[in-house]
Amino acid sequence: MAPTLGSVLLLSGLAVAFAAQAGIALHAFTGNPGKGLLCLFVPLYVYVYARRHKVGVWLMRGWYLGIALFIVGATLAS
Repeated sequence: MAPTLGSVLLLSGLAVAFAAQAGIALHAFTGNPGKGLLCLFVPLYVYVYARRHKVGVWLMRGWYLGIALFIVGATLAS
């Protein structure tokens, strides 16, 4: 069975969003390990942390892209 466009977009969206969130968490770990753990495990703390740092703004764009790909992929797959 060949993968459909919807499933490819769904999985790539998850991968992009996860990579961006991991990048923000790694940036947070360099300054404060507690904030890094919050970025990894508290769902919307990534957004709060990224708004305060310039690097986070660029990584949040990748996070938004991943979420958008996920939504488009889920719509196409259904």
